[in-house]
Parts: sequence; C-alpha cells; structure tokens
Amino acid sequence: MKKSHYLFLIFILSAGNLFPHEGKETFVLREVVKIHSSIFSENPGNLNVQKLLQLLKENADHKKDTEKFKAALPIAEELGKTTDLSKKRELFERLSNELESIVGHHDKSGVSVFYCPMLKKKWLASGKEIKNPYDSKMKNCGEIIHEAK
Repeated sequence: MKKSHYLFLIFILSAGNLFPHEGKETFVLREVVKIHSSIFSENPGNLNVQKLLQLLKENADHKKDTEKFKAALPIAEELGKTTDLSKKRELFERLSNELESIVGHHDKSGVSVFYCPMLKKKWLASGKEIKNPYDSKMKNCGEIIHEAK
C-alpha cells in the first residue's frame, strides 16, 4: 500500500475521537431527555427508566464518563421507584448534575444544560426552548448555559 493510503487510514481511524458520534453517552442523554419531558409535563406514576438503567450499567465510551455512569446509576434507580413529583424533581436535578459533564463533548444527543437562576438549579433537556421542570409556575424561567452543538 502506498504511504498516502496509510495516512488516510490513520486519519479515518482517529477521526472517530474528533467528531461527535452515536456513542453510549448520546443514548444515555436521550433517555434523560425523556425523563425531563415527563417531569416537565408532570405525568403521574412511575417513570420508565429501564433503558437508562441498562445503559448506565454498561461502560461508557470514555473512562471518565464510565465513572459518571456509575455515580448516576443509584439516582436513576431511585427515580424509577418514586411516584412523588417533588421527589422526581429532586432526583432529576441530582441526575442532571451528575451527567452534565458528558453533554456535548462527544455525543450527538442535542442535549443542552439549562439553569434557573431563581431556583439555582440545572437540568438537561433537548432543544433551545426553556422548559423548567422544577416549578409549574416558572416553566419558562431559565437560560441555556451550555448549548448542544
């Protein structure tokens, strides 16, 4: 093989680390978005967190994210067991804080980090529209502090 072919092959193999991809972090964040939507809509009953739990039990694509997955797992387990909206909100805040660092670094989830200065709370959600899940009277209060690319 020519030298240029080797260089091209090396570039292609290394490019996976330079560009966002459909990795495990992406799938985890997409499940978190479903939880956000359910809490924002104040849906009664238990949240379906089975897929999120399955993903969190696996190793992430990056070592530091695997540690975040492990820390988020018991929060997600507890979130799936409660029907109380205020408890769901509290656990979702903890889950968002735990997984915030994986947003946008190497995922294609479209998830951004939002912050409500009135409540001093962050959350993860998709899109750019403010959908504050923490207070039904303040659903439009907040700002994007880390926008998805």
